[in-house]
Amino acid sequence: MGKRRILTAKGPRAGMLTSRVVMRRELQEGSLRLYYFEAGVGAPLVMLHGLGGSSRWWFPLFPELSSASLRLIAPDLPGFGRSPGPMLGIADAARAVIKLVDRMGLAQFFLCGHSMGGAIAAQIAADYGGRVRRLVLLDSAGVPGVGPGRALGRVLQFWSWCPLRFYSTFIGDMLRAGPRSMLNGVNELRDHDIRPALGRIRTKTLVIWGEKDGLTPAAHGRTIVDGLPNGQLEVVPGARHLPMVSAPDVVSRSIVRFFAEDLKETV
Repeated sequence: MGKRRILTAKGPRAGMLTSRVVMRRELQEGSLRLYYFEAGVGAPLVMLHGLGGSSRWWFPLFPELSSASLRLIAPDLPGFGRSPGPMLGIADAARAVIKLVDRMGLAQFFLCGHSMGGAIAAQIAADYGGRVRRLVLLDSAGVPGVGPGRALGRVLQFWSWCPLRFYSTFIGDMLRAGPRSMLNGVNELRDHDIRPALGRIRTKTLVIWGEKDGLTPAAHGRTIVDGLPNGQLEVVPGARHLPMVSAPDVVSRSIVRFFAEDLKETV
């Protein structure tokens, strides 16, 4: 059933108060072993983290989202966080997420992905569109054009895109992932092009982008929206690659507004 605990941080950093109850759970199916956090009660929202990250990257959004009739489900993707490897390619990671929601008995769910998690979320929405109620992409990967060396260099220069208060969380997660998962992830994202899948995504999609993102430039957000049949773009002023960390209130409220119509139907 998992362990129940009280979060002592609005994000992973101590001292940012919240009193939300969060459940830590585990899924084992064959060779697949996934750890995930769950919080809140209501319509399910699956949240997929980026390269080198973990479910902890979503903690800054937990207080407001879990107060909005949403049941938050944030897995550590294979090869990252507490979930053992190997790190999976985009299509295989998408199937692993579907295994998780199938085991949880979720016929439909909201879906949110950041960076690499955005590319995975888009793949899920394209391949399993009838199951995704609404889609949110934050500073998503999947628009190619950066070589592997430059891409890895951008990731490792985390001080240029990661908020200072988040350094310890990012470095800890990256070390836990290890060099193999990081290198495989960079190579996977270098070759992955999200654009062919965009035209198959029929669900309403909100694309959120940090105005000053130097890792995945803001122009990529416009490219993604232009390829979606039903997409809209919101730019977070002053934010870089982690708007959910640097501007959690702005991002939370944007997501809640975007889901509002569907949430009313659920009540």
